[in-house]
Amino acid sequence: MEVWAGYSFLHQTDEQQLEKQFARLPAHITEPVYRYKIPVDRTGRMISRMLLETLIKKYFPYQGFSWDDYRKEASSKPYFEGSDIRFSSAHHEEMSIVCITAGKTCGIDSEVLKPIDPYLYSDFLHAEEKGFITGRKDPVQSFYDIWTRKEAVLKASGLGIRCELNSIDAHADTVTVNNHSYYTKPVFLPGKMVTHIAAPEIIDQLYLEEIRF
Repeated sequence: MEVWAGYSFLHQTDEQQLEKQFARLPAHITEPVYRYKIPVDRTGRMISRMLLETLIKKYFPYQGFSWDDYRKEASSKPYFEGSDIRFSSAHHEEMSIVCITAGKTCGIDSEVLKPIDPYLYSDFLHAEEKGFITGRKDPVQSFYDIWTRKEAVLKASGLGIRCELNSIDAHADTVTVNNHSYYTKPVFLPGKMVTHIAAPEIIDQLYLEEIRF
């Protein structure tokens, strides 16, 4: 399965140029983003929208991209009406990243690697995940691997936060949700962050690029 992904670091962004590009998008895209009061959160979402547009226009120009076709399912998973392009996004204080596929669902999650106590999050972990973390030399890295796999799979499945997190075991690359298997792939990027993509088929081709605004 092929996946295309684009990422952009917030500290390398020309915010004035980004604001100018983002402002030309339709109101139903810009207004929900403008409501976010924390600057880094708002900027991250702006970049995600621009990454999505850039990737689709570059790799699927025949799709006739238009934000007017942007919709959300009942689960809040976004899509473009009349298009077989599927996509997912994630952002944090360091970076925004978007992945797109043709015809198959996908999910992505990224987290900044910070020193934490993984056991404070034990209520959200499956029993197999707890055992896996305990047996690892670097439990913090293992926790973030599990967490980003799990979030990516939940996005790909469309379940999102409607699913009990501790009911899903994401300590391995293949994760099962509601009797459906999802295959995860790590994305290695500069900086201290952990990122995973999930899809219903093995990702044998990942086309990754940095895009600056």
